[in-house]
Amino acid sequence: MYNFLVQSYSTYKGLFYWLQWMSYVSNVVLYPIAYILMYSFLGRFSRDPEASQYYALGIAGYAMAFIVVGGITQSYTRDRQLGTISFLFASPANRLANYLSRGVLHYPNALLNFGFAMLGAWLIVDLNFGSVSWTGFAIAVLVIAFSLMAYAQFMGVFAIVSRNWIGVMSVGNAVLFILCGAIIPITVFPAYIGELAKILPMTNGLFALREAFAGAPLSQVSGNILREFLTGLGYLTLGFLGFVMFERVAKRRGTLELEAL
Repeated sequence: MYNFLVQSYSTYKGLFYWLQWMSYVSNVVLYPIAYILMYSFLGRFSRDPEASQYYALGIAGYAMAFIVVGGITQSYTRDRQLGTISFLFASPANRLANYLSRGVLHYPNALLNFGFAMLGAWLIVDLNFGSVSWTGFAIAVLVIAFSLMAYAQFMGVFAIVSRNWIGVMSVGNAVLFILCGAIIPITVFPAYIGELAKILPMTNGLFALREAFAGAPLSQVSGNILREFLTGLGYLTLGFLGFVMFERVAKRRGTLELEAL
């Protein structure tokens, strides 16, 4: 456990380049508040108050995706660019423990993003929390954050291969923004797109989140929460398989150091 905690701290501190007060505050505090205000006001004045609530919850979920996917994908790219991943490949370190440790300290950032987004919605947009079923709501937030962290780990493998975390982050977040119901209800898409959206992170969690916000009890939202959790486990597994495969290919071809020059 001690080694796992050391790995979690080291990869977070050494490879997360937003860990400076200006970058951190702007991305964790100001970004979610600004985004949620923009879309909440858009919903309120262009449609109706229900749209404002819909947008607020969707953007709060998407804010978690932004900080987690951006933070984790950049750490994978930095690991390769700085050459530190070579030390892992040359060591007998537990690959699963190393892989899992990469997302641990990014998880709280997702929760902070969501919290500041909700705070902004409450103080400025006057979002009504009077009907919230807090148990289901809180569990949904925790599970969405986990699922997004797993998705970011999965996308991190593409970042380490391409050495371009910005491109990977942009594509990964764009898919979530468009298809997962943050702003556009998935019911407006063709049926096959709607089914595809349900295997992406955040989709099922947002269903549960919105229902719990409207007062639905935990028993009513537990199915979507469970599906969200299983989705996260699936992405975490696929990401680990890709992580191990990259190491095997790099060792077989001997191309890691050459391509890093």
